[in-house]
Amino acid sequence: MDELHSLSDRELADIGLNRFLAGGAVAGGQVRTTWPGLAEDRLFQGRDLAPTTDLRAVAKGLLRDHLRLPAGALAQAFPGSEGVAPMGGLVRAA
Repeated sequence: MDELHSLSDRELADIGLNRFLAGGAVAGGQVRTTWPGLAEDRLFQGRDLAPTTDLRAVAKGLLRDHLRLPAGALAQAFPGSEGVAPMGGLVRAA
């Protein structure tokens, strides 16, 4: 458990989580991820499947495409996340 104290908030949030989107506007029927593989050097802390998707990308994509928030509002909602692009294709076109 002590090794959890050395992880960032983002790393803690990503460990072992599956993310599911549900609702009428969701463009369903897809799995969106990058497969890192199970080779020992690709495992998170040498034992767990490595997280490959930043949850901020998912949230930014939903806020941009479903709620039509502009880039400035996304930057305010997620300060310091300039390098994280919103994930597209999560919601159906209206």
